[in-house]
Amino acid sequence: MRLRQYLDEHQIGIPTFAEQIGVSIQAVHRYARGERIPTREVMSAIKLATGGKVTPNDFYCCEAA
Repeated sequence: MRLRQYLDEHQIGIPTFAEQIGVSIQAVHRYARGERIPTREVMSAIKLATGGKVTPNDFYCCEAA
């Protein structure tokens, strides 16, 4: 599942999610738009925060979100 989709479906705001995973709001915006791939540590935090619904593989796809 794409990060943007997860946030929308669970009605989680980007600022809230950024605080949960310990990164900036701008970073989460870029991850959600597919403009940046998170570091290994941030990917682990995203996977944990989403209960495994967003995985590292979800950031490596050629389709636009």
